[in-house]
Amino acid sequence: MIPRMTTVGTLKGYRFNLQRSTYTLNKAITTVTTGRNFNSFAEDPATASHSFHLRRSYLRISSQHSLNESCVRKYEVAYSSVDSVEKVVDTSPNAEGSAYYAILRAMNAATASARNALGQEITAHANDMVQFMNGRYGDNFTFSGADGLNVPLTWEAKLNPKYDATASIVDPDNPTEEEILLTSRYLTADGKPTSNKQAAGRALYYRGIDVSSTDPNDIAKLDSITQNEKKYVDIGLGYDMNGGEVESSSVYNIAMHAVDFLGGYGVETRTGTAGSNGGQTFTFDDIPRNIVSITDEIGTILQRCDPDNGNFSSPEDEARFNALVSAFEESSYRVKDKYTELTTQAQFLKNNQGQLEANAYTVNEQLQAIDYADPAAAISDFIFARYCYDTALKVGNSVLSQSLMDYLNL
Repeated sequence: MIPRMTTVGTLKGYRFNLQRSTYTLNKAITTVTTGRNFNSFAEDPATASHSFHLRRSYLRISSQHSLNESCVRKYEVAYSSVDSVEKVVDTSPNAEGSAYYAILRAMNAATASARNALGQEITAHANDMVQFMNGRYGDNFTFSGADGLNVPLTWEAKLNPKYDATASIVDPDNPTEEEILLTSRYLTADGKPTSNKQAAGRALYYRGIDVSSTDPNDIAKLDSITQNEKKYVDIGLGYDMNGGEVESSSVYNIAMHAVDFLGGYGVETRTGTAGSNGGQTFTFDDIPRNIVSITDEIGTILQRCDPDNGNFSSPEDEARFNALVSAFEESSYRVKDKYTELTTQAQFLKNNQGQLEANAYTVNEQLQAIDYADPAAAISDFIFARYCYDTALKVGNSVLSQSLMDYLNL
């Protein structure tokens, strides 16, 4: 049976088609003006969900990129500091201006009378190394581990490890050596007990702990700081948790400790000889491992030499000087090893920076393809939608006129 064409039916069909043309035109206009394929989740739920995940991924990569860039800048500052230290402790005989070059000159009998001045120069090198390692990146100290707000290295009065706060002198006018030792809080530069802080020698401290301490408790504290204290950042290594703890392999530790880059901490036992023919041999059980402490003590011993002929103040001083020079050479190798390690870490961060940039570019390309329309295609769609809309209006005029005449003829 042939359906009957009525005015109401014709108007209803025309209205539906015109609304659809209007909607298509408005959507095309919105696409051209905003440049987006959709402007709400309801328009395209599947694509919008995909877009959300891509945006979250892009933001995460951007955050990792920013953190990695900050790490690169920090390591550049650290590299500059350690590079300056490495030049100071360079054991090449031709490295003029280094502490070791001055030490070699002090060992040379032809310049023995200048040992006082060389001692001052070497002590200045020790001060320089502390200054290098106390550098900042932004508001934080670079080599203070996770505690970036407090200065890592300080010079403090040398404490007497045998000091006893409960000890006293029975006869003040005739004290014994043991009483003086026990009641003296400090030690002079040559290891003599004194109660006068101004007359005391100096010791290098890392975060409040003597790096050349013989106290096992101090060494345990330094072990805990350097081995257990971490400062993790997420730089795109697959951040993950394991049993409520951060998986160390999935993050990057940027906590750098000054003592690690200065040959270590604690003391060791070494022997030294006095006299050109090795006439006397001394054994010392308190030779520092840290190259700054070694350098400072070498400078102090040289400053005690006779200003006229350069002779050491005692055979023990000469033997200790020789033992310290040997310790300096070994400590400098440890410094160079850390210097190489730092160089490798800095290069890794730079490579990772490039990888993160490539990842961000890839995700952004995917996001652009999903979220944003091709301008040429959007304009073409708009022109076609406008043509369809205009055509619908023209067709509507003829349909309405004919329907009205049919109505009047009834």
